[in-house]
Amino acid sequence: MKAIIYSLILSILCISYDNSSFANNILIPKIGDTSSRFMSISQEKKLGDIIYSQILGSFNLINDPIVTSYIQMLGNRLLMSNNSSSIKYRFLVVNHPSINAFATPGGVIVINSGVILKTNSEAELASVLAHEIAHVKARHLSRMHEASSKVDITTALTVIANIIAGMYDTSTLGKTLIATQGIKAQKQISFIREHEREADRLAINILANANINPKAMSGFFKTLLKENNEANALEFLRTHPLSKNRVVETENLASKYKGNFTNDSFSYQFVSARISIKNLDTRKFIKSYLYNPNEIINSPSKAVDNYAYGLALIKEKKYEKSIIVLKNLLDFLNTKDQLYFIKNYISIALSDAYLQNNNYEAALLILEDLNNIYPTDSSVLYFLSNAYIKNKEYKKAVDILIPYVVEHRDHRLVIKISEAAYKLKEKSLGHEYRADYLKLLGSFNSSIKFYKLALKYNIKGKTIDDRILSKIKEIKRLQETKEIL
Repeated sequence: MKAIIYSLILSILCISYDNSSFANNILIPKIGDTSSRFMSISQEKKLGDIIYSQILGSFNLINDPIVTSYIQMLGNRLLMSNNSSSIKYRFLVVNHPSINAFATPGGVIVINSGVILKTNSEAELASVLAHEIAHVKARHLSRMHEASSKVDITTALTVIANIIAGMYDTSTLGKTLIATQGIKAQKQISFIREHEREADRLAINILANANINPKAMSGFFKTLLKENNEANALEFLRTHPLSKNRVVETENLASKYKGNFTNDSFSYQFVSARISIKNLDTRKFIKSYLYNPNEIINSPSKAVDNYAYGLALIKEKKYEKSIIVLKNLLDFLNTKDQLYFIKNYISIALSDAYLQNNNYEAALLILEDLNNIYPTDSSVLYFLSNAYIKNKEYKKAVDILIPYVVEHRDHRLVIKISEAAYKLKEKSLGHEYRADYLKLLGSFNSSIKFYKLALKYNIKGKTIDDRILSKIKEIKRLQETKEIL
């Protein structure tokens, strides 16, 4: 596990922001630039929605809400310095060990879990996100279309598919979207390379404005360069070419910014541990780990390692021991008021250990307390609804989820509603939310089939029929090419 210095983190938590020492902001191309002649902001947002759903349905994503919430939170922090954007940015994590990331029109940003595991700090991870945000803000894809004679949904999806296909050997999404008007992936890779320096420049500005150390970008590039050799070429370097000159350039750009920048956080360290455990040989890890519950008193940095140890014990179904480890960790953190957010990670892990050990009452007590404090936290809602379903309290699961998903449409929570509704023998509701889930994943034909089943089993009257018919009509509009672009 990545070691972390407790005293350093506490000092980071207490830092006061001082933006007065930042250099002048670097301007992003205006919405009215010439690229808008070919793809408007509205078109870009619609295209982003389509791409987002295709990625949800095609990629091996990490759906752990703790991981995805953290990445979205970090991305939002980077975006706070520019509130003028009308684009809603969405951040996803693919379960893949390679060092890779990409962005699409409409603010969909995807990183591999390998990026999180290879970075050494939150600032380095943020530099990768900032780089991809910069591509979207600068509207690089739209600017490429400026030289194109035709832009429609097929062309646009093909462009994105080939960029992704050029970055992933599996190219699942690429195979799904590539149409007859094929555009060579190498052309798209060349397009990306052409705008790398601009993205670096904008990314460093984004980092500084978010009070995150802009020097972290060159630090991450140095790490990649050390590992990059002819025998082991990293995926990230194929579309994002690095050189010693580029490392120096980003270092020089970053040196122009002065301030009390943050470098790391416990949230980053805990999320990194959580991802590591998913693919780690946990049996071997448990065997080699020397657990001493008193060691954390003198070495608070052990909190991350003990958390990972507790997760590994859950994975290996050693629930009683994991409960002891996590409770000890929670007792220690209860003396550290500054780390209240970290307690949530441990509390959720502890509730999971109780749940897996069939102690539903203890699990629900933890999760309901968290839900009272954070009623709109998607991570808490996910684990709480799962606990309700395990405890056969299906109506409670439906009641807490529906108000949230009406606004947020989180696919992981939508399918939980469907699961609970089926258990309640409410077939129409179960079919409708399963259809909603499939729609969010871009499986439009399958979605329509389940909406029709929802209509068939509906016994609650015309209002429900009208709602379902409206959803079917919306999908059919989406399936019409001209309706999108």
